[in-house]
Order: sequence, then structure tokens, then C-alpha cells
Amino acid sequence: MISSPVASRIDGVSRFAREHGWHLMFQDRMGSTHPFDWIGDGVVATIRGDRRELEFLRHLAALGIPIVDLTFACTNFPCGRVSCDHVAAARLAAEHFLERNYKSLVFFSLDWGNVHERLWRGLSERTAAERWVFSLDCPKIRWNDWGAVSRWLESKFAGAAKPLGALTYSQGEAVLLLTAAQRLGIRVPEDFGIVAGGEDRVLLENQPIPITAVDTDMGRGAYEAAALLQRLMDGESVPPKAIELPPRRIIVRRSTDTTVAADPLVRDAIQFFVTGMHSGVNVESVAHALGVSRNTLSRRFAAELGRSAGAELLRQRLMLAKRLLAVPGNKVEYVAHMSGFSSASHLGCALRADCGMSPTEYRKEVVQI
Repeated sequence: MISSPVASRIDGVSRFAREHGWHLMFQDRMGSTHPFDWIGDGVVATIRGDRRELEFLRHLAALGIPIVDLTFACTNFPCGRVSCDHVAAARLAAEHFLERNYKSLVFFSLDWGNVHERLWRGLSERTAAERWVFSLDCPKIRWNDWGAVSRWLESKFAGAAKPLGALTYSQGEAVLLLTAAQRLGIRVPEDFGIVAGGEDRVLLENQPIPITAVDTDMGRGAYEAAALLQRLMDGESVPPKAIELPPRRIIVRRSTDTTVAADPLVRDAIQFFVTGMHSGVNVESVAHALGVSRNTLSRRFAAELGRSAGAELLRQRLMLAKRLLAVPGNKVEYVAHMSGFSSASHLGCALRADCGMSPTEYRKEVVQI
């Protein structure tokens, strides 16, 4: 039995099931219907701590049916456990923000639990960060009181140093942050960058400003959970420690698609870089357009970002090339032209120097089929 039926998790377990001749039953929110008449060999579940859910799982455990949990939300329930390494996922998000010069970071969620604590720990390990948690600030108010949440968020934004980068626990909370920021007239991503703590392409891409996400590779996690369940059904003991899988990557979308800068000259130059990429913009032409020398521009870049203007232009070209390569159907020649490289081979050399992969290898690595 699989609970709850999230699409990527269904895909992961289903792949294992096809390979090993399993018959699957899907049950959303197990505790809500109490299917005590179900007789099976094992369960893969996201255990959230609901009383009725735990009652049902204890009933199954008493029957000797092995259980594998896909989250750290309820760690006191004895079972096998396979989950994303949430600390590593938050570290990845922090590095993503710092690469884009977001120096003030915040972790945002409506509620607090074990997974939230792990994400907060990973974000804080890399740099100093605030914690915006509604249930901790307003313990007597339900977090589905959207008026109260809205007023609370408005006060948080008012007191925050900008530019600010926010990592959220869930995809829905990332959308909530984007909505609140836009209502308050806060520019995303120039003043406020958002990274969702998990990927949901349908939800996150279909926003006024598509939202960047940590790809925790839930499909792989579900596949590995099914593999562990098979071993438990074959008589192995429950592992003493949870299996934690590293996050796959950051999926970059417009909510962090920038390099923020306090220096207005640097900020204007980056805007020239971004808008003129496909037309072969260079540092010399941008310096001339801004009325300064190339040396002055590079000095200001070094003071603001710790790298020269030329290094930043190359970085912007590579970021655009990577986003374009992640779109199925984009030819390498087109990607090279749009990102300001003189040829596909020029892009290939730059990409290999940056991440050790050719454009074709990079595409295979990041494109989700």
C-alpha cells in the first residue's frame, strides 16, 4: 500500500513494483477511512503524526506488516525510513542565494516540526538566517486564518533588510510568499528571492513569477523506499538509521533569476548584461553606456560581488545557457547564440570549465523526462 499518492512518489514506487511483480493499492490519508480489512505485505507512507493514521499503522505493525516512512515528520514511530537529506537541501538553497549575492536569508513556514528544524539547520549552517514561522509567533491562531497570516507577513516584510532570500518548507508556502510580496509591491527577485523546499513543476511554473525549487528527487526516494520495504518483507531487520538521500539540484526559475547588488552602477550593468546577452554585449560596451571606464566598472564589481565585471558576464551567460539547455527541444547552437557565446563549441568549452560537462551531458543530467 502507498500513502499518500503524490505523483513523483507513485512513479518511483511503481517503477520498483513493475520490476518486482508487486500489486499496489493507493490510499490517501490512511487514517481518514480506517481500511482495517486491507490485508497486504507492506506499506510505504508519509507519516505525519495524525492520531488515526498512527492507530492504523500500529495495527498493521502488530500484524507483522513492515512499514517504510518517506519523511522525518514523525520520528518516534518505529519503522524503516527513507527521506531526502533536508539539511543538505537547505545548504544547497543557501549556496544558491549566496551565489546571487542575497546576504540576508530567512526560512519561512506556517508550522514547525522535525523537517522544518532540519531545513532551518541547513540554512543556518551556511550563513546567518532569520526564522519566520507563523505557528511559533502566533501560537493561539490557526495558520489557515489567512487574514492573520497576511497581517503577520506584512509586519515581517516591513522589518526585513532587503534584498532578502527566503527558503520555504513547502511549495504552497512559496506561492503564499510570492502572493504577499506582490501585493505589498516588493520586487521579485530584485528585492526578494524565493526558493521552494520541494519541486512541483505544475504549481511553481504556473505563477506570475515562476518559483525556483530544490529538487529533492522524490521519485528516487520513493524507489529506494520500495527497495527497503522489499528487504524488510524478505526478513531483514529495520536499519538503525534512516536512509537520507542527497538533493538532486536547484531548479532555477525567475524568482531567483538575478544577481542582486546594492551598488546602483553594478545593478545597472547586470541589467545590461541580462538584456543584451543574445546581441553579444561585452564589458566595454556596458561601461561606455554607463559613462565609466572598464577599470572603474570592474573595481565596483569586485567591491560588490568579489569578482570582475567580465567574470560576472560569463557567469550570467552560463546561467542562461543552463536554463535554456534544460528546455527540451532547444538546440545547442540556439542556446549558444541566445546566451552570447560565439558558437556551440565555445559554449561547450565554457560549460566544461564550469561544471565538467558538455552541453549534451548537462542536458541529460538535468532534464526531467
